[in-house]
Formats: sequence, C-alpha cells, structure tokens
Amino acid sequence: MSGLFTLFKSRKHEDEWMDLPSTSTGEFTEALRDIQWVNRNLGGTEVLLSAFQSMLPSDLPAALSVLDIGTGSADIPRALANWARAANHLNLPPLHITACDIHPVAVSVSRQLCQGYPEITVVQADALNLSYTENSFDIVISSMFLHHLDNAQAVQLLREMARISRIGLIVNDLERHPLAWLGIKTLGHLTRKGRIFKNDAPLSVLRGFDRSDLERLKQQSGLTTLEIQHHRPYRWVLCWRRENASIRQP
Repeated sequence: MSGLFTLFKSRKHEDEWMDLPSTSTGEFTEALRDIQWVNRNLGGTEVLLSAFQSMLPSDLPAALSVLDIGTGSADIPRALANWARAANHLNLPPLHITACDIHPVAVSVSRQLCQGYPEITVVQADALNLSYTENSFDIVISSMFLHHLDNAQAVQLLREMARISRIGLIVNDLERHPLAWLGIKTLGHLTRKGRIFKNDAPLSVLRGFDRSDLERLKQQSGLTTLEIQHHRPYRWVLCWRRENASIRQP
C-alpha cells in the first residue's frame, strides 16, 4: 500500500499516448471524444463556466474576446458559446472565441464541430510560442492542458496567458490523487473506453498537481495574486485577474 501512495508524491512526466506522433488519426479523434466525455461528466466544463462568469467585470466591454489554449476538440469554447447564447438576461456583449491547438487533427475536428458557431475561430498554434501581442484578449483560458507540460513549460504558459490577457486567465486541470487515479482507471473499463483513454486518463492524473505543485508554479511564474481553487471531484481551477484591468473599447 505504501508503494501505491509513493506513486503520487511527485508529478510523472511519461508521455501520454495521444501526444505521440505514432498515434493514428482515428485513435487521436477517439481520444478527443473521450476528453469531451470527461469534461462533460466529471466537472471540467462546469467549473470552467463558473470561473468564467466570476471573471467577468461589472463594466463589460462592447465585445468580449477569449482565447482557449490547447482546445482539443473545442468542446469548452462551444460550451461557452452555448452559455452566452442562453444568458440573455445578463446582457452579455458579443463573444468572440479563438480556439487554438498545435495538433492538426485537433484543429480539423474542432473546425468541423464548430460549424454553426460563427463566434468561434479555430487556429493552429503552439501554446509555448504564441505570436499574440500583449493584451490581445480579454480572458485567456486553458482546460486539461497544463498537465501535458513539464514544470518549466507550465510556468512559461502561465506567464504567456497573463501577458496576452487584458482581464485575466483561467486554468482548469486535474488533481493528482490516489482516488482520482483509481476512479478514472475503473471508469475506463466500465465504460469500455478506447485503449488511449485507458492508458492516458490514469497517466493524466499522475501528471496532475497537488497544492504544493501549484504553489510552486505560482511563485515561479511571478503571478502572486493567482488564486488556487479546489473543486470536487479532483479538479483545480487557477484564476488570475489583472490589477486595475482596463477594458479596451473597440
């Protein structure tokens, strides 16, 4: 039993199968569907939408721009767009979402799924080499992507997200916890997920974060006001708001 808990003491850095160049288009696409299932059924989409609403300033701009980094199949941008369409009582401004991913299959799948969403633009971009200038977007978000990075890359991403945001950033990712690992491993078999999911989902938990990991990222990134929020089941949400954020009017 002690050996099992030792497994969770620090982040693992073994590559997930979906990140390997040898993964086929079919298996990668199946993995994207499985991530959508996880976000929808295990709280990822819900916590992101809640954090997004709390990030909105009282003095809303004439239009609200969002960048989603590591978008996968753009399920979070679509959820944001659907929420905005349904939130007429909030008098929201038009929402413009840029969904970016480095993987060409993810970009292709996202573009197909985002047909009918004119408020979403899908682009291919490297999260660690973004060409956007400072304050390019109002809010920058990322879901289930941070754990794919090593610690130095994670610090770089947080700094970049802060640099290009006018209002703030939101990161939604996994807690490294034995019960989370056991639960997702069991779900993979009970729901008959594909082999990528059965390998990568438990590994994603092992690549995830405990609070001490996130406190180090906060310190190393220099984002001293970064909020670290824990949500059930086994989710972290990081929120950073720019001090005296100015809303750029078009």
